[in-house]
Amino acid sequence: MADLRAALEAALGPIYRVEREVRPVGECRMFVASEVPSGPELVVKVLPGKLSLAVNAGVFERELLLLSDRLRHPGLVAPRSAGRAGAFIYHTRPFVEGTTLRALVTRSGELPLRQAVAVLRDLLAGLAHAHAGRVAHGDLKPENVLLAEGRVLCADAGVVDAVERALDGAAPGAATAALCAGTYLAPERRERGAPAQAGPPDDMFALGVLAHEMLAGRPPAPESEPLDEVRSLPGWLVELVQRCLAPEPAARWPDAAAALATVGRSGGAG
Repeated sequence: MADLRAALEAALGPIYRVEREVRPVGECRMFVASEVPSGPELVVKVLPGKLSLAVNAGVFERELLLLSDRLRHPGLVAPRSAGRAGAFIYHTRPFVEGTTLRALVTRSGELPLRQAVAVLRDLLAGLAHAHAGRVAHGDLKPENVLLAEGRVLCADAGVVDAVERALDGAAPGAATAALCAGTYLAPERRERGAPAQAGPPDDMFALGVLAHEMLAGRPPAPESEPLDEVRSLPGWLVELVQRCLAPEPAARWPDAAAALATVGRSGGAG
């Protein structure tokens, strides 16, 4: 849609120039823009049209600025800005050269144990910082896990809740319904009447799904074999994933720091 690109050019210019469109995430179109004349690149994520119409752009921008201050951690990619381009709301973050966990799992299937544990440990460290700052990710999925030069970074933490707080007249939960992938939503967030905003136990459920994908090559399903029957795994790791995936929020790890402490005591992948 050329009109959207032109609207983004107008909204971001003259400081930034839209360079290219990249693979979408769900219903969100994604662009890369660079600072003129040769500065750093940004990812520009455009919200779906129907959701955009319900978002107060000024409130959303203020929410992201507050969020950015609370996400200063090497394992988190904090948001930069937000705005309106024509009928669409967008938000930006620094561009990270590399790939996503989605691309890696799609290409490789189950990951080597040491690599999977390293990704889990880095994800938990970033989430622990966010949770300590009272920020739940709310949309943890492989597309938001970035792999770059031996680093694991988590993008879009807190963005879904920021959208929820900026909604003007839409039903509670509209942002979750439009932006989140159902596979990674905790059972209580998939139910009608569930709280619109996420909490740390919701992130822990999503982390359990991610872990299962890395270790088994696919998300958990009711008919899935137990993880420790799919491949040989250390007991602490099986327990960590099972507790993440507990149906009841109170039975999960209370936050990422609690789960991370277990990884530390395990001594790594062994």
